Amino acid sequence: MKEFKKLNIIISILFIGLSLSCTDKSQTNENQENILWNLEEEYIKAHKDADHSKILSMWDENFLGWPSRLENSAQKNSGSDYLEKYFSKPMPTETKFRIEKQGIHIENNIAILHYRFLLFESSTRITHTWIKRGNKWYILGGMDWNE
Repeated sequence: MKEFKKLNIIISILFIGLSLSCTDKSQTNENQENILWNLEEEYIKAHKDADHSKILSMWDENFLGWPSRLENSAQKNSGSDYLEKYFSKPMPTETKFRIEKQGIHIENNIAILHYRFLLFESSTRITHTWIKRGNKWYILGGMDWNE
């Protein structure tokens, strides 16, 4: 009977621990969506500020992107050249931009985001694929299209 009580207590403790881990608010889809949209804001701001180290730190080591300004897609190792050519100087601090969210889908450690980036009178469609490694999200791939 004592062994049964011990086993019952152990199972109860495991069940409570499992229940608590499943209700971790930091892992909810809504929370992950907010984190990713905030990262997109940071990413755009880093371009505005010409903060190349910040941009490169947000790209996954296996990054592959295809900005509309390039003929072909580019990997992370060639990203510095692209940034130097097109984002060499910070924009004036009063420059305002806006992200118009179009869609997001998260599947385990992969997320796809679609949005319009609005700056001045122009609009650019952007698609980013993010990958979560450990507790941190990185841009795995991206593409834009000027409208």
